[in-house]
Amino acid sequence: MSVIELTTFTVAPEHTEAMLAARPGMVAAFRADRRGFLAARLVRLDERTWLDFVEWTDDAAWDESKAKGANLPAIGAFFATIDSLVGAERGVRYDDSEDGARRVRTVAYGPEPSQVGELYLPEGDGPFPVVAVLHGGYWTALWDRRQLTAVADDLVARGYAVWNAEYRRIGEPGGGLPGTFLDVAAAIDALDGMDPALDTRRVVLLGHSAGGHLATWAAHRGALPPEAPGAHPRVTPIGVVALAGALDLEAADAAGLGKVLADPAAEPPKDAPEPARPEVWPAVADAVGDGILPLLLGGHRADAPEHYAWTSPLLLAGAGVPVLAVHGTADEAVPAEWSRRYVGKVTAEGGSARFVEVEGGTHFDVVRPDHPVWPEITGWIRETVAGAGGRGDR
Repeated sequence: MSVIELTTFTVAPEHTEAMLAARPGMVAAFRADRRGFLAARLVRLDERTWLDFVEWTDDAAWDESKAKGANLPAIGAFFATIDSLVGAERGVRYDDSEDGARRVRTVAYGPEPSQVGELYLPEGDGPFPVVAVLHGGYWTALWDRRQLTAVADDLVARGYAVWNAEYRRIGEPGGGLPGTFLDVAAAIDALDGMDPALDTRRVVLLGHSAGGHLATWAAHRGALPPEAPGAHPRVTPIGVVALAGALDLEAADAAGLGKVLADPAAEPPKDAPEPARPEVWPAVADAVGDGILPLLLGGHRADAPEHYAWTSPLLLAGAGVPVLAVHGTADEAVPAEWSRRYVGKVTAEGGSARFVEVEGGTHFDVVRPDHPVWPEITGWIRETVAGAGGRGDR
């Protein structure tokens, strides 16, 4: 039992980045200066509104802290970014259980609502190898990172730290080139210094569908020209796993990938999740036309060739890391040939790549931990981590 302080406040959008930047200093000052301070959790309610969930050992500790106010510069710096106070309440916490078996927290790597991710840590002290995962959904805001929570749960149970990162997508401000790519780059680079339990020398990237494209693109960041969004990586992966990945954007453009989104009543791929944000669908449907790639990259291949050259894995210079591409023969959304073609290019250039074709596999079979192909995927990750000088999964 402890005392909970619930404070709701607003922050002007132009001050959000400053508020998030001041937050760690404020929490550190609370730990150093405030008796009875246990923990603080920041919850974003909408673009402007935040809930601060602060836990204290007892009423007296809460009262003492309230009386001190902004007595330290780091606390004052945080308070200075707040636009207005909506309300403040206190209550007593009663726990139904003390289940601390899964250690998960949400981490913001930028000021926008989609610039966040969940960091999962396994039991133990680490440092743990990391699997950074990127979800799909035609690069649109219709679907989000909840698609890969089962994947994250399975990987963390195997002893990996998992970073399930979100990013700005088509249908929300900043989605498309360059924002989507800058976000993926920033999310991966944010692992550097995020937690001492992470071994950032052993990071594997894993993505599904559009996220498979983004994960594979991110593995090539070191080969990007300096003017391309996402160049100059701080974190270099040791391998990449593309599950039903859209790895040939020229072919995707020519095929009109994503034009099915123009019809919200169209039959979805087998086992496809419900949209996380169905309210976005009308705007996407109105804009998608003959394919999603022009929305993602600012034009068709003929109109924006440099954008495809910067972002299509099949057109990029070698990543220099091992690649696993897994694709079902019955994939209804992304043809398996795009993965096969990419692996063929990598191996022809002397790189390390493996293509696993799942006979009868659908678009979502490859992200089901209960599917027979999943042990092959996790086995490859284990071998890659072990080859980088670390222990594989447990």
